[in-house]
Amino acid sequence: MFDVFRHSLRSNWPLCLLVLIFFLLGLVCGALNLNFLSPEQLQELHDYIDTFIKEARNLNLEAGRVAWEAMYGKMLAVAVLYLLGLTFIGIPVILALIFLKGFALGFTIAYLNYHLAWSGLLLVLACIIPQHVLYLPALFVATVASLSFAVVLFPRPTSTWSRIWGSFARYTAVMMVALAVAVGAGLVEAFLTPWLARMVAGILN
Repeated sequence: MFDVFRHSLRSNWPLCLLVLIFFLLGLVCGALNLNFLSPEQLQELHDYIDTFIKEARNLNLEAGRVAWEAMYGKMLAVAVLYLLGLTFIGIPVILALIFLKGFALGFTIAYLNYHLAWSGLLLVLACIIPQHVLYLPALFVATVASLSFAVVLFPRPTSTWSRIWGSFARYTAVMMVALAVAVGAGLVEAFLTPWLARMVAGILN
């Protein structure tokens, strides 16, 4: 299965580049979006983060519920990409989703870094980076795989059922690997991130 995974990335490098471009565009646009927020909106964000820091040290979450919610959200994202990849008309939606993920991440990181200085950097390292070390590669691979299979389904004279079936088997195998990694990212978010958040809150309070 991992051989299929590596082969898929090597053979689809143009799509890898396309996905990376859309993700980076999302990051940049998300960061630049800070310039369009009013002072009142920035103050509301600052108050929310300040409240989170003050309460995070005493935060006591149900590990099972948090783990399920974290895994469910990431599994759902991979599942949606899988379904979108089953039709070539899903290509623009797939690209839009990876752009929006970059936008959200870029906005969050930019706000924490630019408006909270070193304390924001600590929050990024504790609350965002750990799960995304696993989740972003899984999402990247799932996006490339869904685009690749959607391209295969584009109607052309050379299309055959045997070719499509072989591509579908490889597509499903790659998405299973991405799903497994996404589950791991959910577990990191549920068990490691809260502990890191409490530790950072103790430093900042």
